[in-house]
Amino acid sequence: GTTKAGLLNHNYKQKVPLNIKQLIIADVTNRGGFDLIVILDTVVRIYSWGFGRRGALKHQDHKIYNFERQIDAITVNTSAEGLQSLFVCIPSEGIKILKANRTDSNEFICWELIHQVVKFASPVTDAIGDIKKCGGTGDNMVSFATMDGLLKMYQGDEELWSLQLDNPIFALVKTDIDKDETDELVACSWDGLTFFVDHHKNCVRYKFEETVKIRAFCAGQYAIGGSKNKPALVYVTFSGDVMIKYDVELTSLSVHTLNDYAIDLSPICDTENLSTKHRARIIRDLLNFKGLPDQYQIE
Repeated sequence: GTTKAGLLNHNYKQKVPLNIKQLIIADVTNRGGFDLIVILDTVVRIYSWGFGRRGALKHQDHKIYNFERQIDAITVNTSAEGLQSLFVCIPSEGIKILKANRTDSNEFICWELIHQVVKFASPVTDAIGDIKKCGGTGDNMVSFATMDGLLKMYQGDEELWSLQLDNPIFALVKTDIDKDETDELVACSWDGLTFFVDHHKNCVRYKFEETVKIRAFCAGQYAIGGSKNKPALVYVTFSGDVMIKYDVELTSLSVHTLNDYAIDLSPICDTENLSTKHRARIIRDLLNFKGLPDQYQIE
């Protein structure tokens, strides 16, 4: 809330344990209003607020779901029906899909454990949900990264694919890096090696020219001054530096051969009878091909 002077003022205060791992704001009770989800080592708590007498904001309740083992990672995902649920990663138990239910009058009913997805051989370091793709149907997609560098993509409880990277991954985010109106995965390792992965497992990686140790990472749309939002990577190092890689755009994450381009150009020129040298020259001239910067490597 705010005071008359426009200063922030707290509406609710409660002492909580020191082992809070994550906070999520989402409508996991699917009542049309956001809740606050608090994740501790083995506990998921959900808080909700409503309006009391005289229109004052009032804390209504908080409910707790206990797991027997420590939570590795947690994310929110939306189904094809527009309903949100929690994907919770538990060591040695796999991924549990958890949903909270309320009545129309906002009274809490119960936690519902919908189903459980396959187990992982290595601890999950991060998870990201609500991954959308252009023209896609069904549930939004969810991806998980493990300590041994494995990426997995799920839609609902179905595994779509997995990809083994050559570095341990500690951070996983999503953003549209190539302007194709779909979310690509951006994964970062402790040494700053950054992987861009599309929905077809095509992968490009970025390597720092200098030696760095990364303690935090995020990626998304960012604007500098009065410029438009553009893809950006943000790194925080153990030495206390914040590094922003701005206007990071890739034309494509997939690898195309000259023959692929020749097929595309066949309606406008006779590519069948061209030599490889002339075919490459025509393709480069028409497409104004410049290649990838040295820092980016096709996996």
